[in-house]
Amino acid sequence: MTSNAEAVASAERAESRGVVKAMEAKTAARPRDPSFILRVASAVIFLPLLVLMARVGGLLYLGFTLLFIGLALREFYLMMAAKGLSPHWKSGFLAALLFPVGIYARLRTHRTEEWHVAGLLTVLLVGMLLAELRRGASKQTLVNTSSTLLGALYIGWLGSHVVALRELPATLHLPYGVGMSFALLPFFLAWTCDTVAYLVGRAWGRHRLAPGVSPQKSVEGAVGGLLAAVVAAAAARLWFASYLSWGAALVLGVLVGVFAQLGDLVESLLKRDAETKESSSLIPGHGGVLDRFDSLLFAAPLVYYYLVGAVFGR
Repeated sequence: MTSNAEAVASAERAESRGVVKAMEAKTAARPRDPSFILRVASAVIFLPLLVLMARVGGLLYLGFTLLFIGLALREFYLMMAAKGLSPHWKSGFLAALLFPVGIYARLRTHRTEEWHVAGLLTVLLVGMLLAELRRGASKQTLVNTSSTLLGALYIGWLGSHVVALRELPATLHLPYGVGMSFALLPFFLAWTCDTVAYLVGRAWGRHRLAPGVSPQKSVEGAVGGLLAAVVAAAAARLWFASYLSWGAALVLGVLVGVFAQLGDLVESLLKRDAETKESSSLIPGHGGVLDRFDSLLFAAPLVYYYLVGAVFGR
């Protein structure tokens, strides 16, 4: 009897150890992400500042746009340099920073034509080619000029729509305060999409979305992010964007839910080509400025042209 009891007790202990090991293995398979707390802390600090700057608008919001474009472009050109390229920093920065300044001046004076784009592109192109001529014959002339132009357009031109949204009411003959809502809309939709996609992917991600570009992103996370963007658009319509009809809000949510994630994948593609994990470590828990604003670079122009064309019909 004693032997049988001991055998049963031994079997139970072995079974318990097996269960514990299985649970430990399951936990180890999905480790905790220490960056999540840093992400939350960064958001708690930055979001009130963003709301304040969007509320004030004017030169303060222009300065914020210039700051994020400048930092993101620096990270981009450093990635290109890590690949052995030599982008023309001066020409690229000049054009990228003048894009938002030109848009700000145009909208402040109620002009509709993009007069500054043609001039900036002309100066940028001629400046790059003359700078490359000064360097002398090189097998990288084409890629050096191409990387410079890509950075100026990808970050400078797309990013300039952040300030364009804040200054849009003047062109639409609306009160200037409405621009706060315009400015916050792409942040609210894109970052809600990013956050939920990240959380859903961490919890339930099983099927890789684009393993050759970003192995950590999952189909489940992408679907969660898309649905979250639609819900966020509906919430925005009730909360601070009453100028959106229900149909317009839902369509905008779908569009941002798709293109914000495409913007994230585009930056992942660039980082993979440059063989780097993050554009920098400037923002705790997020990496670099480009890592944090990659989805916004696609979302801000989308929201801008959607408001102008589909919502207000200008």
